[in-house]
Amino acid sequence: MPPFPVMFKTVSSDCNLDCEYCYYRESLEGTRPRRRIDERLLEQFIPKYMDYVADVGVASMSWQGGEPTLIGLPFFEKVVALQAAYAHRGTAIANSLQTNGVLLNDEWGSFLKRHNWLVGVSLDGPEEIHDQFRKDRGGHGSFERVMQGIDALRRHAVDFNILCVLGPHNVDRPRELMRFFRQQQFTHVQYIPAMAFQALEPEKPPAYLITPEQYGVFLTETFDDWYQNGAPTLSVRIFDNFLQSYAGIPNELCAHSDRCDAGVVLEYDGSAYPCDFYIGLQWQLGNVLDTPLAEIAAGAAKQSFVARKAHLPEACTHCGWLMVCKGGCVRNWTFTPNGPAPDYFCTAYQRLYQHAAERLRDLAGALQNKWRYLDVMETDPHRIKRAGRNDPCPCGSGKKHKHCCASPARDASYVFHQ
Repeated sequence: MPPFPVMFKTVSSDCNLDCEYCYYRESLEGTRPRRRIDERLLEQFIPKYMDYVADVGVASMSWQGGEPTLIGLPFFEKVVALQAAYAHRGTAIANSLQTNGVLLNDEWGSFLKRHNWLVGVSLDGPEEIHDQFRKDRGGHGSFERVMQGIDALRRHAVDFNILCVLGPHNVDRPRELMRFFRQQQFTHVQYIPAMAFQALEPEKPPAYLITPEQYGVFLTETFDDWYQNGAPTLSVRIFDNFLQSYAGIPNELCAHSDRCDAGVVLEYDGSAYPCDFYIGLQWQLGNVLDTPLAEIAAGAAKQSFVARKAHLPEACTHCGWLMVCKGGCVRNWTFTPNGPAPDYFCTAYQRLYQHAAERLRDLAGALQNKWRYLDVMETDPHRIKRAGRNDPCPCGSGKKHKHCCASPARDASYVFHQ
């Protein structure tokens, strides 16, 4: 059985910010009411879930919103208690929290570190950029409060990454964003284009606040900044994902995977959906309170959704970049009487691939050499010790040891330590 990750919309669309580009500003009721997951839902769902994932041995839960910290820390204390009580022996439990960071403090930091949670913090760049869109309902910017929350995570050594939404406020400033993120000593950044549609409107054509041309320029300029002569030090998720494809590793980003299958999304009332872009009654998979998990995870409704990507737009089937792109995100296709049209950002991706392909191949080759080097280190460690800096690298690349797997630049790059 494959892993079965679950994303909880912990408080539905409720939030203490009012970001203009939020694709989840409306709830299933058409407004933004105060909704919370009932603890009775946890008490019924978590035991069933732990039984269901016992064979695969991995329990993966992510907690989003709206703003999930609004539900309060006692709720999450109960989550980890129930997970510990019902997890089968040997099950690895992975929790992640996606937050705007405004409410994070030392109490949160202590909890998140103690239970080894991964945290994603939304931050759109320096204060002048971030505060243009990420305001509270009083119209006040949130930058200072977000940075205070990040400071709390750092004080407790919590693993976190940055989610940066690209909109009119920052898409034309790629190098400024990278410079700021490096100055802040962040290690992992994910960029996502700002949306001009709602999760509850899955049948409407895709609409974004930036153009494919803008996104293509952003990606190529950011790639040049990221690459650093083949030894990147700041992880940018989309480039990591494309590197995986070149290195022969399945791409973990669902938009560029063979299957449109990233687990399920649970709303506050237990209703399940196949994706958080498809929170509509026509895509509901059932309710975990009364529908067997096997049906939600792999039933006819879920398989129908997953199968959508098996029927690519005609243009994609003839594209030389299909191996990397895999057709992009189905939500970004436009459906016409003649069939689906390619991802809205198709030309942006093509621009990046043409610009970066050679360097991604080189980096993938260097990564594969490193894997061979590590194999030699394990099977014949004396061979590594005997290799001088000017000798051929034991990985077999033909390069000098000091310019290959013993390079200080590579040793400082996260790519070679994955």
